[in-house]
Amino acid sequence: MQWDEEDWRTPRTQEEISEIYIDESSQTKNRFLLLGGVIIPKRQLAAAEARIAEARLPELPFGEMKWGKVSRSKLAAYKRVADAFFDAAEFKRCHFHSLVVDTALLDHVRYNAGSKEIGFNKEIYQLATKFAKLYPTAIFHLYPDYRNTSQRPDDLRDILNHGRRKDQDSRDWPFRRCQFRDSAKTPLLQLVDILLGSVAFGKNQHFAQPDASPHKLELARHVMRKAGIKHLDRDTARTGKFTIWNRQLRQRGVPRD
Repeated sequence: MQWDEEDWRTPRTQEEISEIYIDESSQTKNRFLLLGGVIIPKRQLAAAEARIAEARLPELPFGEMKWGKVSRSKLAAYKRVADAFFDAAEFKRCHFHSLVVDTALLDHVRYNAGSKEIGFNKEIYQLATKFAKLYPTAIFHLYPDYRNTSQRPDDLRDILNHGRRKDQDSRDWPFRRCQFRDSAKTPLLQLVDILLGSVAFGKNQHFAQPDASPHKLELARHVMRKAGIKHLDRDTARTGKFTIWNRQLRQRGVPRD
């Protein structure tokens, strides 16, 4: 089907649109880089945000929820928000998917023109493409957390759509929108930060540090129990409510086939 460049702006029904919110964790000074995202039907977004607002009370009525802000006084609120994702009816069709990259195996000089930014963008592409494959009838609005980058969101949208066309996706440009969002104003990005932070806390063994936060450890364990995850070094099932994908990269110095 020939694509009309004006058509991507054509409004779609809310039944067709799913929104994807993507964040990253442990991008610097850690062995494992993690990216994660939640997907939710657009028509359920308002109810989900209202449920998060309710779960925050009374300990966390204002401010941005962040993994870095987990504390003893706010722990109960963070647990309730996580429980809402796993158990509340408003999140029944909301799923979390993540990928883990072993940075010890990254070779930016060889594969990314020496640019960590290019390498990072490739991982966003991988995660967004996974969403596209897992939800083959949806049309997507993609909202990565805002970051300083030379890449325009529209460029990422176009690259993703060209990738789907190359993969013979039957949808005509499934990624209709890609826009950065400010996590401080976006409850679903804050939810991703909490879920992904729980995975990163274990994957990068922050719990083993002498100054490890006992409250973060308790929250991470709580999330892992709810997700049914016992071994972070193993991939979960490809589909499901909460998935982890340990990306297999080429070993440094191993030539391409």
